[in-house]
Amino acid sequence: MAVDRATVNVSASLLPDNIKVTVGGTTIYDMSDDPDTGSNNNHWVHYRGITDGATARDLVIINDIQYMNQSIDYDDTAVEMNETNDDVRFILIKNSGYTGSRYQESSTGTVSTSDLYVGLSGGDLAANSGTIIIGPNECWFAKLRGEQMEDINCASSSGNLLYDVFAILDVGGVA
Repeated sequence: MAVDRATVNVSASLLPDNIKVTVGGTTIYDMSDDPDTGSNNNHWVHYRGITDGATARDLVIINDIQYMNQSIDYDDTAVEMNETNDDVRFILIKNSGYTGSRYQESSTGTVSTSDLYVGLSGGDLAANSGTIIIGPNECWFAKLRGEQMEDINCASSSGNLLYDVFAILDVGGVA
C-alpha cells in the first residue's frame, strides 16, 4: 500500500569525466517491515518550516501536529506528534530555495541561495560538527533507527529559509 512506504530512487554520476561511473539505487522504508514497531506505531508527518537565520533550532518546532492520513477513533481524538517522544524512522528534508512565510507555497517567496544546515545530535550547528548541508532545491533523506525528532536541528547559511520535512515517526519511540 503506497501510504505505508517511502520510496526514493537515486541516480548519481561520480568521479572525474575520464573515469566517470553512474551509480543508482532505491531506498525503501516499508512501515510493515519495521523490525521494531511494524506499521501500528508509525505515522507520516509533513511540516513546512522556516529557519531563524543562522541560529540553530529544532527542525520541527511545534508539538501536536496531527499525523497524516489517520482515521479518528471513537472519541474523535487524533494522534498528534510529540517531538520529545517520537522517533524518526524515515526522513526527507527539502531546501525550497526560497524565503517567505511557512504558510505560503515555496515558490512564491524570494529566491534564496542559502544552504540549509541540519544536525542530528541536538544543540548548536557549529562548524565542523557533522552538519548535513542541503543546497537550494536539494533534498536529503535517510532511514534512521530511533533518532528523536527533538534532536534534529537546523539553521541556514544566511537569512531565513523555507524547508519541508516529510517523515515517518514511531509514536512514543522504540520500546
